Amino acid sequence: MKKLISLILFAFVSLSLAQPNIVFSPQTIVINPIPSFGVEVFVNKDPSGDSTPTYSIGEQISIGVRVTEAAYVYLFDVRSSGVIDQIIPNRVDPAGENNYLQAGETKFFPPQGARYTFNVDGPQGTDKVIAVASKDPLDTRQLADFGSNGNFASSSIGQEGFAQTLSIIIRPKPQNSWVTDTALFNVGNPPAAPRYGTLTITSTPNRAEAYVDGQFVGTTPVRYGTTSGSHSVEVRASGYQTYSSSVNVPGGQTTAVNATLSPVVSTGTVNFVSQPQGAQVYVDGQYMGVTPTGSVSLNAGSHQVRFTLDGYSENAYTFSVNAGSNQTLSGELRALSGTLTTRSNIGGALIFIDGQQAGSVTNGTGVNTFSGLATGNHELVVIAAGFTTHVSTFTVRGGETVEVQVTQSGLRR
Repeated sequence: MKKLISLILFAFVSLSLAQPNIVFSPQTIVINPIPSFGVEVFVNKDPSGDSTPTYSIGEQISIGVRVTEAAYVYLFDVRSSGVIDQIIPNRVDPAGENNYLQAGETKFFPPQGARYTFNVDGPQGTDKVIAVASKDPLDTRQLADFGSNGNFASSSIGQEGFAQTLSIIIRPKPQNSWVTDTALFNVGNPPAAPRYGTLTITSTPNRAEAYVDGQFVGTTPVRYGTTSGSHSVEVRASGYQTYSSSVNVPGGQTTAVNATLSPVVSTGTVNFVSQPQGAQVYVDGQYMGVTPTGSVSLNAGSHQVRFTLDGYSENAYTFSVNAGSNQTLSGELRALSGTLTTRSNIGGALIFIDGQQAGSVTNGTGVNTFSGLATGNHELVVIAAGFTTHVSTFTVRGGETVEVQVTQSGLRR
């Protein structure tokens, strides 16, 4: 039978990894790893709920519970003998029947002036008081049954059966609709070494995944009850290096783990070149220098580069950098062209640009236009028989038109 229960619990743990809305804890049995509100349960000898006080058999005990948001609260005493006693709701008085608590409200059981008391019963061992707070009512009859005319519901399903059944009840519930907490107390003589301790795990940044002994236990900040002794703790967050530590959890005490995660910075180097050289380089909008830039360190991932040079068309494209890589990226720049307009006074005169005949002066208007000229300096020569020769230089800028006035006068004989 014990082997069958172990297999069933293993199946539930596997399901929780696939859909992590339940975590099994040696101390608290079942917890929500990502709760949206809180519940606290404690006994009168330890209002903090952090330690494990000791009660003698027959000694009176009272139990307190509070919630941070309005919820239905269910309290169970899971005894070391395997007996489960449902503390609330009960059928003794209105205070026990009404298990709906308002946000910030604290209730004690037995309440002040109650007609009953709680007296610690044997056997000796460690009892667990488990609080389950839910935004919606829960059907807990499988956990504890009132039987015939009983004032308090109870069962004998044991801790394993309680964990299994509780997980079945709350698994379909939304992640933000339930939360649990546990308080421990010893019955009779305390054990030589307390069996359980508590881990509180915080991190920078917050909301990182926390693992204890390889099991996901929630997102930071998280509180997790476990057996005393040595445990491995890992804290993981996307984009950060994993924090790993081995900690000793003393029985009956709380051990704090504060994990500061270092960002994962993976870089590669890129050398930017261009044809022609001297182009300005921008990566993701940030100026990197003039080609050739030499090695530039960039974070791994996708980037956009842009090459610009006066007189040339802009070249831009996307590239990727792998961690530890070294690459050279080239920007091929196309020269922009410009236009020359000449205004001449001698019709039919021959026009030469950079030594090549480009046309002749148009009769009538004397206006000629030459497009597609490369950017830069050029020479203009205009020749007409019997007239002075015009020689000048002009500068073409990409996408612009430059005008030259050509005036020729007759030669004296």
